[in-house]
Amino acid sequence: MRWFFLLLMLVTISAAQDKLILSNGPPPPLPKPPPKLPSNCPLQELYVIGWTVHEPAERHKAMLDWLDKSRCKSEDYVTIWNALPEWAGTSDSPVLRAKIMEKAK
Repeated sequence: MRWFFLLLMLVTISAAQDKLILSNGPPPPLPKPPPKLPSNCPLQELYVIGWTVHEPAERHKAMLDWLDKSRCKSEDYVTIWNALPEWAGTSDSPVLRAKIMEKAK
């Protein structure tokens, strides 16, 4: 019985060894990352608007204007979406949310 297990292990190891050695050559080159698009997304400006403009109507208008003029990546819009209750406060509205979703596409 022991000899049978030993033989089985040797056959398994020899079969697996053929599959483990794939090639002796150099590894294939890695694909190039996609080019970075120019981003004009100063999130600090939106943060400053949120914390310095105290009138909710003015803050709402300033944030909409900022969203219109900025070009951000999808990750930046996720950050804006998550921080909007804190930054916009009482000026947070469905219009602001819709603008963020529209720009995030």
